[in-house]
Amino acid sequence: RIVLIGASVIFMFLMLILPLAVVLVTAFKDGISAYLRAVSDSYTIKALFLTVEATVLAVLFNTIFGLFAAWMITKFQFRGKGVLTTLIDLPVTISPIIAGLIFLLTFGRQSPLYPYLKDLNLEVVFAVPGVILATVFVTFPFVFREIIPVLENQGTDEEEAAALMGAGGFTIFRRITFPHIKWALLYGIVLCAARAMGEFGAVSVLSGHLRGKTNTLPLHIEILFNEFQYVPAFAVSSILVLLAILLLIVRSFVEYKGKGDE
Repeated sequence: RIVLIGASVIFMFLMLILPLAVVLVTAFKDGISAYLRAVSDSYTIKALFLTVEATVLAVLFNTIFGLFAAWMITKFQFRGKGVLTTLIDLPVTISPIIAGLIFLLTFGRQSPLYPYLKDLNLEVVFAVPGVILATVFVTFPFVFREIIPVLENQGTDEEEAAALMGAGGFTIFRRITFPHIKWALLYGIVLCAARAMGEFGAVSVLSGHLRGKTNTLPLHIEILFNEFQYVPAFAVSSILVLLAILLLIVRSFVEYKGKGDE
Protein backbone atom coordinates (compact mmCIF):
# COMPACT_ATOMS: atom_id res chain seq x y z
CA ARG A 1 0.00 0.00 0.00
CA ILE A 2 2.79 2.42 0.89
CA VAL A 3 4.52 1.77 -2.44
CA LEU A 4 1.31 2.41 -4.41
CA ILE A 5 0.51 5.59 -2.48
CA GLY A 6 4.09 6.84 -2.88
CA ALA A 7 4.10 6.10 -6.60
CA SER A 8 0.76 7.89 -7.02
CA VAL A 9 1.98 10.95 -5.11
CA ILE A 10 5.19 11.13 -7.15
CA PHE A 11 3.28 10.76 -10.40
CA MET A 12 0.78 13.47 -9.43
CA PHE A 13 3.60 15.79 -8.40
CA LEU A 14 5.57 15.34 -11.63
CA MET A 15 2.60 15.37 -14.02
CA LEU A 16 0.27 17.91 -12.41
CA ILE A 17 1.55 19.92 -9.46
CA LEU A 18 5.04 20.70 -10.83
CA PRO A 19 3.82 21.88 -14.28
CA LEU A 20 1.16 24.08 -12.69
CA ALA A 21 3.74 25.55 -10.33
CA VAL A 22 6.08 26.27 -13.27
CA VAL A 23 3.26 28.07 -15.11
CA LEU A 24 2.50 30.32 -12.15
CA VAL A 25 6.15 31.00 -11.27
CA THR A 26 7.05 31.89 -14.87
CA ALA A 27 3.91 34.02 -15.22
CA PHE A 28 5.06 36.25 -12.33
CA LYS A 29 8.78 36.06 -13.20
CA ASP A 30 8.99 39.72 -14.27
CA GLY A 31 6.74 40.99 -11.51
CA ILE A 32 3.08 41.70 -11.01
CA SER A 33 3.09 44.69 -13.39
CA ALA A 34 4.35 42.57 -16.31
CA TYR A 35 1.75 39.95 -15.48
CA LEU A 36 -1.07 42.50 -15.46
CA ARG A 37 0.12 43.97 -18.77
CA ALA A 38 0.05 40.53 -20.37
CA VAL A 39 -3.40 39.53 -19.15
CA SER A 40 -4.93 42.95 -19.86
CA ASP A 41 -3.50 43.21 -23.39
CA SER A 42 -6.20 43.93 -25.97
CA TYR A 43 -5.44 40.74 -27.93
CA THR A 44 -5.63 38.70 -24.73
CA ILE A 45 -9.00 40.22 -23.81
CA LYS A 46 -10.39 39.54 -27.28
CA ALA A 47 -9.09 35.96 -27.18
CA LEU A 48 -10.68 35.48 -23.75
CA PHE A 49 -14.06 36.80 -24.91
CA LEU A 50 -13.96 34.57 -28.00
CA THR A 51 -13.06 31.56 -25.85
CA VAL A 52 -15.97 32.29 -23.52
CA GLU A 53 -18.34 32.86 -26.46
CA ALA A 54 -17.38 29.59 -28.16
CA THR A 55 -17.58 27.70 -24.86
CA VAL A 56 -21.02 29.06 -23.94
CA LEU A 57 -22.48 28.36 -27.38
CA ALA A 58 -20.96 24.88 -27.52
CA VAL A 59 -22.30 24.03 -24.06
CA LEU A 60 -25.74 25.42 -24.92
CA PHE A 61 -26.00 23.51 -28.20
CA ASN A 62 -24.62 20.25 -26.85
CA THR A 63 -26.80 20.40 -23.74
CA ILE A 64 -29.96 20.68 -25.81
CA PHE A 65 -28.77 18.10 -28.31
CA GLY A 66 -27.52 15.76 -25.57
CA LEU A 67 -30.86 15.82 -23.77
CA PHE A 68 -32.86 15.16 -26.92
CA ALA A 69 -30.51 12.47 -28.22
CA ALA A 70 -30.23 10.65 -24.88
CA TRP A 71 -34.02 10.72 -24.47
CA MET A 72 -34.53 9.34 -27.96
CA ILE A 73 -31.89 6.60 -27.61
CA THR A 74 -33.09 5.33 -24.23
CA LYS A 75 -36.87 5.76 -24.48
CA PHE A 76 -37.63 4.65 -28.05
CA GLN A 77 -36.90 1.62 -30.18
CA PHE A 78 -36.08 2.13 -33.85
CA ARG A 79 -33.85 0.76 -36.56
CA GLY A 80 -30.37 2.22 -36.78
CA LYS A 81 -30.12 3.15 -33.09
CA GLY A 82 -26.66 1.60 -32.79
CA VAL A 83 -25.44 3.43 -35.89
CA LEU A 84 -26.75 6.74 -34.56
CA THR A 85 -25.05 6.21 -31.19
CA THR A 86 -21.77 5.43 -32.96
CA LEU A 87 -22.03 8.59 -35.07
CA ILE A 88 -22.62 10.72 -31.97
CA ASP A 89 -19.47 9.26 -30.41
CA LEU A 90 -17.44 9.89 -33.58
CA PRO A 91 -15.88 13.22 -32.47
CA VAL A 92 -14.17 11.42 -29.59
CA THR A 93 -12.34 9.04 -31.92
CA ILE A 94 -11.40 11.53 -34.66
CA SER A 95 -8.32 13.69 -34.21
CA PRO A 96 -9.28 17.37 -33.80
CA ILE A 97 -6.85 18.24 -36.60
CA ILE A 98 -8.68 15.87 -38.95
CA ALA A 99 -12.00 17.36 -37.86
CA GLY A 100 -10.70 20.83 -38.68
CA LEU A 101 -9.55 19.69 -42.11
CA ILE A 102 -12.94 18.08 -42.77
CA PHE A 103 -14.75 21.34 -42.01
CA LEU A 104 -12.17 23.24 -44.06
CA LEU A 105 -12.99 21.09 -47.08
CA THR A 106 -16.72 21.27 -46.35
CA PHE A 107 -17.02 25.05 -46.00
CA GLY A 108 -13.84 26.35 -47.68
CA ARG A 109 -13.40 27.90 -51.11
CA GLN A 110 -13.09 24.48 -52.79
CA SER A 111 -16.40 23.31 -51.35
CA PRO A 112 -19.58 23.15 -53.48
CA LEU A 113 -21.29 24.94 -50.58
CA TYR A 114 -19.02 27.97 -50.83
CA PRO A 115 -21.02 29.86 -53.54
CA TYR A 116 -24.18 29.55 -51.45
CA LEU A 117 -22.37 30.70 -48.31
CA LYS A 118 -20.95 33.63 -50.25
CA ASP A 119 -24.40 34.62 -51.49
CA LEU A 120 -25.61 34.60 -47.89
CA ASN A 121 -22.54 36.62 -46.86
CA LEU A 122 -21.71 33.91 -44.34
CA GLU A 123 -18.07 33.19 -43.55
CA VAL A 124 -17.20 29.95 -41.76
CA VAL A 125 -13.54 29.27 -42.49
CA PHE A 126 -11.11 31.77 -40.93
CA ALA A 127 -14.01 33.41 -39.09
CA VAL A 128 -15.73 33.21 -35.72
CA PRO A 129 -18.48 30.79 -36.93
CA GLY A 130 -15.75 28.30 -37.84
CA VAL A 131 -14.25 28.56 -34.33
CA ILE A 132 -17.67 27.94 -32.78
CA LEU A 133 -18.42 25.07 -35.18
CA ALA A 134 -15.12 23.36 -34.36
CA THR A 135 -15.71 23.77 -30.63
CA VAL A 136 -19.21 22.33 -30.88
CA PHE A 137 -17.93 19.35 -32.84
CA VAL A 138 -15.14 18.30 -30.47
CA THR A 139 -17.48 18.57 -27.44
CA PHE A 140 -20.41 16.88 -29.18
CA PRO A 141 -20.83 13.68 -27.09
CA PHE A 142 -19.93 14.89 -23.58
CA VAL A 143 -23.40 15.74 -22.25
CA PHE A 144 -25.00 12.87 -24.17
CA ARG A 145 -22.60 10.29 -22.71
CA GLU A 146 -23.16 11.42 -19.13
CA ILE A 147 -26.96 11.23 -19.35
CA ILE A 148 -27.29 7.91 -21.21
CA PRO A 149 -26.30 5.55 -18.32
CA VAL A 150 -28.63 7.32 -15.87
CA LEU A 151 -31.61 7.12 -18.21
CA GLU A 152 -30.89 3.47 -18.95
CA ASN A 153 -30.78 2.62 -15.23
CA GLN A 154 -33.96 4.59 -14.58
CA GLY A 155 -36.03 2.55 -17.00
CA THR A 156 -39.49 3.62 -18.17
CA ASP A 157 -41.85 2.30 -15.46
CA GLU A 158 -42.35 5.60 -13.64
CA GLU A 159 -42.85 7.54 -16.86
CA GLU A 160 -45.32 5.01 -18.25
CA ALA A 161 -47.29 5.10 -15.00
CA ALA A 162 -47.43 8.90 -15.13
CA ALA A 163 -48.54 8.80 -18.76
CA LEU A 164 -51.35 6.35 -17.90
CA MET A 165 -52.48 8.78 -15.21
CA GLY A 166 -52.79 11.53 -17.81
CA ALA A 167 -49.57 13.47 -17.32
CA GLY A 168 -48.22 15.32 -20.35
CA GLY A 169 -44.79 14.82 -21.87
CA PHE A 170 -43.28 18.00 -20.43
CA THR A 171 -44.73 17.28 -16.99
CA ILE A 172 -43.30 13.77 -17.05
CA PHE A 173 -39.89 15.12 -17.97
CA ARG A 174 -39.96 17.90 -15.36
CA ARG A 175 -41.35 15.91 -12.44
CA ILE A 176 -39.93 12.41 -13.05
CA THR A 177 -37.08 12.30 -15.57
CA PHE A 178 -35.18 15.49 -14.79
CA PRO A 179 -34.73 14.87 -11.02
CA HIS A 180 -32.96 11.61 -11.91
CA ILE A 181 -30.58 13.14 -14.45
CA LYS A 182 -29.94 16.65 -13.07
CA TRP A 183 -26.52 15.89 -11.56
CA ALA A 184 -25.40 13.81 -14.54
CA LEU A 185 -26.51 16.65 -16.80
CA LEU A 186 -24.60 19.24 -14.79
CA TYR A 187 -21.54 16.99 -14.73
CA GLY A 188 -21.69 16.65 -18.51
CA ILE A 189 -22.00 20.43 -18.86
CA VAL A 190 -18.89 20.95 -16.72
CA LEU A 191 -16.90 18.43 -18.78
CA CYS A 192 -18.13 20.00 -22.01
CA ALA A 193 -17.10 23.47 -20.84
CA ALA A 194 -13.66 22.27 -19.74
CA ARG A 195 -13.05 20.57 -23.09
CA ALA A 196 -14.32 23.57 -25.06
CA MET A 197 -12.07 26.07 -23.27
CA GLY A 198 -8.93 24.08 -24.01
CA GLU A 199 -9.67 23.07 -27.60
CA PHE A 200 -6.75 23.74 -29.92
CA GLY A 201 -6.48 21.40 -32.91
CA ALA A 202 -9.74 21.86 -34.81
CA VAL A 203 -9.95 25.55 -33.91
CA SER A 204 -6.36 26.08 -35.08
CA VAL A 205 -7.17 24.73 -38.55
CA LEU A 206 -10.41 26.70 -39.00
CA SER A 207 -9.43 29.97 -37.33
CA GLY A 208 -6.59 31.08 -39.60
CA HIS A 209 -4.81 32.46 -36.51
CA LEU A 210 -6.12 35.98 -37.07
CA ARG A 211 -4.90 37.86 -34.01
CA GLY A 212 -7.67 39.84 -32.38
CA LYS A 213 -10.34 38.21 -34.55
CA THR A 214 -10.32 34.41 -34.51
CA ASN A 215 -7.71 33.56 -31.90
CA THR A 216 -8.93 31.82 -28.76
CA LEU A 217 -6.78 31.75 -25.61
CA PRO A 218 -4.95 28.49 -26.53
CA LEU A 219 -4.11 29.91 -29.97
CA HIS A 220 -3.03 33.24 -28.49
CA ILE A 221 -0.73 31.42 -26.08
CA GLU A 222 0.84 29.51 -28.97
CA ILE A 223 1.52 32.74 -30.87
CA LEU A 224 3.14 34.37 -27.82
CA PHE A 225 5.27 31.29 -27.23
CA ASN A 226 6.37 31.12 -30.88
CA GLU A 227 7.38 34.78 -30.66
CA PHE A 228 9.60 33.91 -27.66
CA GLN A 229 7.42 35.99 -25.33
CA TYR A 230 7.60 33.33 -22.65
CA VAL A 231 6.49 35.37 -19.66
CA PRO A 232 3.35 36.76 -21.39
CA ALA A 233 2.61 33.28 -22.74
CA PHE A 234 2.69 31.76 -19.28
CA ALA A 235 0.77 34.73 -17.86
CA VAL A 236 -2.06 34.10 -20.31
CA SER A 237 -1.77 30.37 -19.63
CA SER A 238 -2.45 31.08 -15.97
CA ILE A 239 -5.94 32.27 -16.96
CA LEU A 240 -6.74 28.85 -18.40
CA VAL A 241 -5.17 27.21 -15.35
CA LEU A 242 -7.38 29.21 -13.00
CA LEU A 243 -10.47 28.46 -15.09
CA ALA A 244 -9.55 24.76 -15.07
CA ILE A 245 -9.17 24.78 -11.28
CA LEU A 246 -12.55 26.51 -10.95
CA LEU A 247 -14.20 23.88 -13.15
CA LEU A 248 -12.45 21.15 -11.14
CA ILE A 249 -13.98 22.53 -7.96
CA VAL A 250 -17.41 22.67 -9.60
CA ARG A 251 -16.99 19.10 -10.87
CA SER A 252 -16.03 17.84 -7.42
CA PHE A 253 -19.07 19.58 -5.93
CA VAL A 254 -21.34 18.04 -8.55
CA GLU A 255 -19.89 14.58 -7.90
CA TYR A 256 -20.39 15.02 -4.15
CA LYS A 257 -23.99 16.20 -4.52
CA GLY A 258 -24.74 13.49 -7.06
CA LYS A 259 -23.52 10.76 -4.75
CA GLY A 260 -25.40 12.30 -1.85
CA ASP A 261 -28.69 12.08 -3.76
CA GLU A 262 -28.22 8.45 -4.73
